[in-house]
Amino acid sequence: MRIQQSSDPAVRTRRLAGKTARGLGVVAGLMALAIGVSTPAQAQTAVTDLGTLPGGTAGGAYGINGQGVVVGFSATAAGTNHAALWSPGGSVTDLGTLPGDTESTAYTVNGSGTAVVGRSVLPGQHNRAVRWDCEADITELAGLPGGTVSRAYSVNNDRVSVGFSTAADGLYHPLRWSADGTITQLAALPGDTAGSAGWINDWGTAVGYSKTSAGVSRAVRWSPSGAVTELGSLPGDGWGQAAAINNGGVVAGNSYAGPGTRFHAVRWSASGAITALPALPGDVASAAYGINDAGVVIGYSSTAAGVHRAVKWSANGAVTALGPDGQGPSEAYGVSRSGAVVGFLTASDGKEHASLWTS
Repeated sequence: MRIQQSSDPAVRTRRLAGKTARGLGVVAGLMALAIGVSTPAQAQTAVTDLGTLPGGTAGGAYGINGQGVVVGFSATAAGTNHAALWSPGGSVTDLGTLPGDTESTAYTVNGSGTAVVGRSVLPGQHNRAVRWDCEADITELAGLPGGTVSRAYSVNNDRVSVGFSTAADGLYHPLRWSADGTITQLAALPGDTAGSAGWINDWGTAVGYSKTSAGVSRAVRWSPSGAVTELGSLPGDGWGQAAAINNGGVVAGNSYAGPGTRFHAVRWSASGAITALPALPGDVASAAYGINDAGVVIGYSSTAAGVHRAVKWSANGAVTALGPDGQGPSEAYGVSRSGAVVGFLTASDGKEHASLWTS
């Protein structure tokens, strides 16, 4: 399942896999094949296939915390995808769904490991934002009246979450949920009609995008009080989305010229200054989806043929391929405070596998 650069970016433009059966405690062993690779920056990186739920053949990882807990999704023997959590020790757990739903996806786990957020789905009927707590109990995070689609993308150490919900108008609206589930609709930019929030840091500052009635997406930041600020885009682009913010207020995301155009990974300083992050040598596009407190940004670099390779950018902007060389496409979605990276890698069997890169 390949990432497409949507005209309605759901902040991280995540591959919206996510199907799950109800229940917990399904555990399988980690497929821990570590491969040393040489990157353009001459770094040595080990990549680990995180494995799947029993009988599954594919998966993907979206988030990792400082304790090494990873979340994402895994296929099952039945061919559906379930929200999954991989422990630092290598076991994988099925996180389950809301009653009556059949699918789910986990997007992030907070730094303390006390909360995971994502979505629970009944195909053809609804997507519902959810939170799993430390005992893996699942709770619906209510959406807006009249809406049928909502997702929670990020949760901080105070268990405050952000994401979006549709409303009766059918448009996406950025939301914040408090630890007790109280919902707050975040403001779009003046005159805009839609938006979504994709990340919240431990200070309560959130980032995402605001969208005009004409569909133009603009990267934004919300203060803890809810005040919205446009972050801007690269010269010649005009469109953007903010994907993640660290605790120092530095933001990672993407700038582009509109639907169907190439993404350019960018970083905004805490003061709002924008810097382009380069693609790998010979590549023509890049996208950023995560940042840690050290300023390391992760995402992908793309060839002219559209082949994506997982990369990381150092705090000074140097780009490194995560590898391994000779494997299929890959993309990175989450980075821990220590610099461990998670995402997916297309393996020799042609299937996407949840993957962990460490140095």
